[in-house]
Amino acid sequence: MWHLPGPRAVGRAIYCALSTFGMLHTGPHHAAPPLTGPAPGHPERLCADVPLTPLELRLVRELGVG
Repeated sequence: MWHLPGPRAVGRAIYCALSTFGMLHTGPHHAAPPLTGPAPGHPERLCADVPLTPLELRLVRELGVG
């Protein structure tokens, strides 16, 4: 009599296989460097003399980038 693995075991095996296959092409994922904003001279650079709006201040607090 054949013993078939359950759906979770099959799903786990497929996930592991796809993860391994993806790492062959992209390499292991390392922690990303912290965000520092646009590069100097970028057209979306913020003006230093214009204060942030209340919404922008709240977004900076929520994202922890300021």
